[in-house]
Amino acid sequence: MSKGKIVIGICIILLTIAGLVVIKFFSTAKTTNAKISGIYLGNQVWSEGITITGDTVILGNLTVLPGTVVKFVVADDRGWGDEVEKDGFNDNDPTRLKSYTTTHASLFILRKLTAQGTKERSIIFTSAAEKPYLADWESIVFQGDGSILDNVVVEFTRNGINPIGDQTHSVIKNSIVRHALWGTISTANSSIQIIDNYLSDAGHEGVDLAYKGTQIIRGNTIEDCHTGIAVMGGNAIIENNTIKNCGDGIFISPDSSPKVSNNTVIPALPDSKREWRYGSYSIPIFSDPE
Repeated sequence: MSKGKIVIGICIILLTIAGLVVIKFFSTAKTTNAKISGIYLGNQVWSEGITITGDTVILGNLTVLPGTVVKFVVADDRGWGDEVEKDGFNDNDPTRLKSYTTTHASLFILRKLTAQGTKERSIIFTSAAEKPYLADWESIVFQGDGSILDNVVVEFTRNGINPIGDQTHSVIKNSIVRHALWGTISTANSSIQIIDNYLSDAGHEGVDLAYKGTQIIRGNTIEDCHTGIAVMGGNAIIENNTIKNCGDGIFISPDSSPKVSNNTVIPALPDSKREWRYGSYSIPIFSDPE
């Protein structure tokens, strides 16, 4: 066979492979009552019962149907992960270390996450442990504008829901996010809207804000957190929220300029002994971690 024919043959093979990848990327796979782990190319639709056994990456959109229960095994069969840098607050936190991230699973969606439940059929992301606890799994991360989480429950995470990127048309609403060693919803890296949720039991904050665009935090009930809302930057609109039994209600850093109005803050009692614990590591409600 001539050299030119060999080159043509290789080009045909590469084009065929590229075509199959493109088709796969724009295809939609439906998964029901299955175990999930690893990298998935293309759009995914989940229903009924999904068990995540390790870090899971969706290279496309993910749609989770009403009534679906997604459980995260307290382990990670992928062994992926890296260390979170010290920040002066989390220095002694074992869950920032690689030894934690490589043994606990997270869910990452490259594009949009659509998890639109109903009052009667909420969507649940939770621990698969018989006795669930803080930081049994890491978090949900997504970056597609137009994402929606509605009537969703997320619980027993290290750091809850983490949208990233410019998501001015994305929203988290009518949902419950609770039992997080770090924060329940982190919007430090996103412009997503957070409306009419119940956020509770977080060792860091109910919501953290730092994105340079305008974020809307409205009508939420936040309670039993180290800090209710932590504003580290940006010009968020924070209005009509109720913050109860937190060590700090709304913390505003000097380099931020939020618009804050009509919020109700009922602080934790001065003698509160509340803490968030992971092994021997603890976060008291009124002071730095021990």
